[in-house]
Amino acid sequence: MSNTDNKYKSRIDKLSQVLTPNQGLLLSTPTDIVYLTGFEHLVPEERESLLLITPDENVFFHASFSPYKSPQGINSSKGCSLSQITPVLKRLNQTKNLKELLVDKSSLFVDEYEALSQLSFLKIAGFDRQHIWRLRTIKDDQEMENLRQAAQITSQVMGFVLQSFEKGMTEIQLKEIIESELKKTGSEKPAFPTIVAFGPNSALPHHQPTSAILKPEMPVLIDFGATVDGYHGDMTRTTWFGQKPSSQFLEIKQTVKAAYQAVIDSLNSDRPSTPILAKDLDQAARSVITDAGYGGEFIHTTGHGLGLDLHENLSLSWKNNQPILPQMTITVEPGIYLKGKFGFRYENMVEITETGAKELTYDA
Repeated sequence: MSNTDNKYKSRIDKLSQVLTPNQGLLLSTPTDIVYLTGFEHLVPEERESLLLITPDENVFFHASFSPYKSPQGINSSKGCSLSQITPVLKRLNQTKNLKELLVDKSSLFVDEYEALSQLSFLKIAGFDRQHIWRLRTIKDDQEMENLRQAAQITSQVMGFVLQSFEKGMTEIQLKEIIESELKKTGSEKPAFPTIVAFGPNSALPHHQPTSAILKPEMPVLIDFGATVDGYHGDMTRTTWFGQKPSSQFLEIKQTVKAAYQAVIDSLNSDRPSTPILAKDLDQAARSVITDAGYGGEFIHTTGHGLGLDLHENLSLSWKNNQPILPQMTITVEPGIYLKGKFGFRYENMVEITETGAKELTYDA
């Protein structure tokens, strides 16, 4: 068995341990399926695959027009409609006493769920996604290498772009420069819709580029990432185009960077054996911004997990009790947003190691 086959079989075997002898699991989220089989989806929004896992047998159903070589330990079946899956479920019910099927309600289509619910020989129940997130948030060596490469490309392109501003250019034109440079530098595609925001537009965290024109003495916020083998980069920089940044811009810049550093210091500080929690990192950043008088203008979480999904389960939220563990990769991205004026966000990718935090993106 090849190393690749081993990887996928090991992941499926670990996940199958949450099942009882009479349970099966039907997975439908495309990035879960990539993680467990290596199957590449052409249009993830459409149904191209389903993965059935049981304690005794695994069957991967995929669209007949999609090329795929099934790793050892996974039976491959062309076609992923319910009419093609039902005979397999019926066979497993008769030969393996399959009685209950867990499904991912977050990604199964309504008509698929309704059809499964009508199968008289199976009980349908929801699948707790925390089971798969426990696997996916801890990255193996190859996953980490992909993320490091994505960070390297992202950092290199950011360095180029910050030197590419020209008076009179539009947000859309700067976006096109970013995405062209990403491709030249080795990114498969942009990791997400590139954010370029001039002036007051930067006060909206997810602003999308428009025909707004870059003028002297104006703030600029840029947020983008590279993609390497499906793994996402993510980096934000906010800068001033001109020679005379406003005093408020400089104050907020200092505050946001201090909040960012508070998170890094928390990750690098000597701690007892109990892991630091996601909410502790959010609190470290939020307290700095609140103390500066801008708590109400920090309107999102302090960061999130990264991997095959841009926003993975590890949210640095004030209410998340999830422990921060080695081999996780997160973003740290505090921000302050003044409606009608500007926003300032500073973001890097951070690898969690046995000894603390390793910043993956950097100022090139």
